[in-house]
Amino acid sequence: MRTTTLYRAGAAITLAASMMLATAAAHAELTKLRYGNVTEMTLSQAPMVAAKRLGYFKDEGLDVELMGFKGTGILIPQMLAKRVDIGYPNPDTLILSRAPGAERLPLKFFYNATRSSGWEFAVLADSPIKTLKDLDGKSIGVGAMTFGNVPITKAQFKEAGINATMVPVGIGSAAFLALTTHRIDALNLFDAQHATLETQGTSIRRIAQIPSFAALFSNSFVAHEDMIRDKPEVLAGFGRAVAKATVFCEANRAACVRMFWQEYPNTRPAGDDAKVLADSVKVFSARFDKMLDFPAGPARHWGEFPAQAWQDFAKALYEGGQLSSPKVDVADCYTNALVAKFSDFDAAKVVAAAHAWKD
Repeated sequence: MRTTTLYRAGAAITLAASMMLATAAAHAELTKLRYGNVTEMTLSQAPMVAAKRLGYFKDEGLDVELMGFKGTGILIPQMLAKRVDIGYPNPDTLILSRAPGAERLPLKFFYNATRSSGWEFAVLADSPIKTLKDLDGKSIGVGAMTFGNVPITKAQFKEAGINATMVPVGIGSAAFLALTTHRIDALNLFDAQHATLETQGTSIRRIAQIPSFAALFSNSFVAHEDMIRDKPEVLAGFGRAVAKATVFCEANRAACVRMFWQEYPNTRPAGDDAKVLADSVKVFSARFDKMLDFPAGPARHWGEFPAQAWQDFAKALYEGGQLSSPKVDVADCYTNALVAKFSDFDAAKVVAAAHAWKD
């Protein structure tokens, strides 16, 4: 009896140890990635959080750490030192690094995430300004003269023959006050800022931009060229997980907002749950809609960059005074080599999961 008992105890210990080793091995198999946003993590990053909380990253064998930085100037050096694997900056820094005589950064964009411009022109709903041309002679509020939209706005004004004055007004309440007290005639901030102003009770209108400028893509995923060369499957898995999360969020935006609050509880605004959720979905959608801005047609090619958009971006930077020549090798800034792999999943299954999601 004692022998049998000892045998069973030993077997149980062996089984438990085996299970622990198997679990440890499973965790060890996950590839750790560090993802860097150019700001603190905000609602615009809800698809990233969804990919993490829904297990999409894990399904790809990835353990992704989400990190926030204070600007592209802080993020890029971390990527060059390979302390951050994937970043989410605007494309202008990389384009400028391809200019003749500039120091070439060994980074490359591999996934087009924000497919159209996140920058907008907004006026009060009762403003006499109706078109872009009406901004001629007016004062335009920008976050700061160092913001990435400033050279693009200058280029757009140049093309439209507009002479306007840019006024630094910051972001948030300071910028909103400048507009509502008529210290400025229009705001030129990013989408989520204008949506936030609306949720606070101010009625505004967006002014249509020149189509080629509205089509300029914004923040997207960039990696070191060594990683693109040596670990393409890791990047393909990352992009596929994000594409799946984007499909999920499109089918259930409220769920993605709630998941973001679960991950970052301090970001949930106080107040009535229904109103707070509705307002937050509106703020989230302001940027998220740009992630869904695909060409007309039945197929979505997740992560694909249009070549013309890169040429238009270089032209805008030239006309905005940041490039001495528009002739820049923009083809060296990005790759579409992984696009087919980003779309390799069952979208209908993801949509069904979104509809069935329970908080």
